[in-house]
Amino acid sequence: MSDRGRITVLEIESRAFPRRMRGYDPTAVQLFLQEIAADYDDLQEENRRLKSELGSASTETDKFRSMEDTLKEALMLAQKSADEVRANARKEAELILAEAKLQAAKLEEEIAGLKAQKRLIISEIRALLRTHLDALPSDVHAAVQIEAEEPVAQSH
Repeated sequence: MSDRGRITVLEIESRAFPRRMRGYDPTAVQLFLQEIAADYDDLQEENRRLKSELGSASTETDKFRSMEDTLKEALMLAQKSADEVRANARKEAELILAEAKLQAAKLEEEIAGLKAQKRLIISEIRALLRTHLDALPSDVHAAVQIEAEEPVAQSH
């Protein structure tokens, strides 16, 4: 036997059995041993091929596992990045909305101030006109008042 504990093809083929009277036919035994050796050789070759395929498959599996881990990491990073982008967009939208509300409030205050200023200017102009009207001689004053009270004809 070989040192690994397994019988080799060469050992099967070269095995000699002691001869005895009325023993087995040496030619038949030899043919049988040759058949066993050939089958054993085929099995050993298939075993080597399968081990090689297993090694290749194992290497391929390791490569795919590594790729899977990389993809999982990339997906997690993409998800985290998407979440951050979404959160930042939400914050930015909230800031824009708050700024727009603040600007709208300022514009409303400015509009209210301009309306008050308009009323004040109109009031001052009326007062000025009354003062000038009062300064006119009484007959001109009455004519101006009558004209002011008559509706102005609109031209189309």
